[in-house]
Parts: sequence; structure tokens; C-alpha cells
Amino acid sequence: MSRPRYDWWPYVKGMIRRYPALAAEYAELKQTGVTAQISGMPHGGGVSDPTARAALRQLSPINQREYDAVRRAIQTTRCCIDGGARLQVIRLVLWDKSHTIDGAAQVVHVSEPTAKRWHGDFIRLVASYFGLL
Repeated sequence: MSRPRYDWWPYVKGMIRRYPALAAEYAELKQTGVTAQISGMPHGGGVSDPTARAALRQLSPINQREYDAVRRAIQTTRCCIDGGARLQVIRLVLWDKSHTIDGAAQVVHVSEPTAKRWHGDFIRLVASYFGLL
């Protein structure tokens, strides 16, 4: 008996694949600048405090929700007994795109059904944190 297909499954996989780029963008937004503002005008336009400027920058609302859902799923998965191996499967298959699930299972030294289960569990966890389940 096969598993039912869900319309949200490819969207969540895409969300997970976009996570490294979103994480880099998020980290860049929160960096403070170390250069002084040189405008020649006293109290020129804009926020002059670089820390406040970094705090005000943010991702778009949908990108922020996607980033938060994947980040929470990563944190939850890390707390599992085999969390490191689970995240390595996700990294190899979805982020690096260097292995199939079977190949990632061989790298992590687990069976293919176990790697498939971990892969599906992570996708469902992200979907639940995003609010799709």
C-alpha cells in the first residue's frame, strides 16, 4: 500500500532546500556595519545607530515563517538520540543535493527504509511548524 500524496509536500521540500540561502540572508541582515555614516549633515536621515538599523531589518513575512519553521525543526531533530545522523541525511539529500536517500543512508550507515523514514519525518515536522498540518 502506498502513502497518499499531499499537495504541500513539494512546497515543504522547497522550503527546506531554500533554508541555507535564507539563513545566510538572515545572518547578513542582522550584521552591524562598522563604517561611520558620513553625510555631512548633522542628524541626517535614517537611523544612525548600526545596532538599531540591524534590528529593524528583517526578511519578508513568508520567508521569515519558512526560516523559523525549518530552524525549529532542526532544533527539534538535534534533540533526538540520532539527531546528528538524521540531519546529515537531510543535508546530503536536500541541501548539498549530492546524494539520493539510498546514498545518504550508506554514508550514515543506516538502512534505506530508516533514511526514508527520517526524511519524511523531517518534512512532516517542518510542515507542522509552518502550520500545514
